[in-house]
Amino acid sequence: MDGDVLGKRGFSLIELSLVLAVTVILLAVTLYSAREIKRVASAERVIKELSSIAAASTRFYSEKGSWPDTLLDLRTSGYLVPGSSDLNPFGNAYVITGRDQAVSISCVLPKGLITTRSMGSGVVVVNQGSNDLVSVTKPVESGIWKLKYEKKYIYHQ
Repeated sequence: MDGDVLGKRGFSLIELSLVLAVTVILLAVTLYSAREIKRVASAERVIKELSSIAAASTRFYSEKGSWPDTLLDLRTSGYLVPGSSDLNPFGNAYVITGRDQAVSISCVLPKGLITTRSMGSGVVVVNQGSNDLVSVTKPVESGIWKLKYEKKYIYHQ
């Protein structure tokens, strides 16, 4: 009987260790990739939120004649959803900066997630050490701004 037990072939400790090591490496690569995909999706969400806050700010300006100071101003006036957050998915605040005929909305993101190449020329990315300052600027979109006319097209009775 003892000869039968020794005659059966099983996995050696080295083979089991090798399979376990390969499995751990594949799992680590998968988890890292999933984390990076989630970070990039969150960064793209931030760009959409920046753009929608900028659009809401221009509507606020067109109707009220002044730029909003905070997102709370936009929420209380009904331009943003009441339950929206002042922070982006990375925990950094959105900042509204109104100028004469345009508004700029900015926030801080981890470095390298967004580039102007990936998001287009409407997005400005400024490197600030381990973070990037990302901003979107929108002009006022109203019929009263930059109104041009020529006298010859005015109707005379």
